[in-house]
Amino acid sequence: MDAPPALDGGLDLPYVVYGTLRRGGSNAALIPRHGARWGATLLLPGYLMLDTPHGYPYLTPLDPARASSAPVVAELVEPPADPEAQARLRRDLDALETYRGPGGDNEYDRVAVRVTTDDGEQWAWLYVAARATAVDGLPAIAHGDWMARETA
Repeated sequence: MDAPPALDGGLDLPYVVYGTLRRGGSNAALIPRHGARWGATLLLPGYLMLDTPHGYPYLTPLDPARASSAPVVAELVEPPADPEAQARLRRDLDALETYRGPGGDNEYDRVAVRVTTDDGEQWAWLYVAARATAVDGLPAIAHGDWMARETA
């Protein structure tokens, strides 16, 4: 398996979105604004989705000691072909997710993860709750689908 991309690189990699950036979500307009497009819907195992009082979810690595949950329902966002548009997309996604870089005062951290689609395995970016983000006591969305949270 190849090494994960550097945090300041990988502008051409897709993003895994699971909350308000999914199709139909409250922040979804950010995706086409930069020429990006939604790709495959995928299931992301190994993470727990938490509901927040802020109107968006957190994702944390699943603690093996905690009860299991369903894989997270997510969508891949394919970046635009233009490198300048890729950089603008990254800047706006990092700003939305309050990611200020490694060791910064982050609400979310951007991490590289391996995802599997019909085209095989590839690296993608995923925003997860930063270590300093208060997640204790937040309710789990055990079925893993932010868009269906009110009906499940």
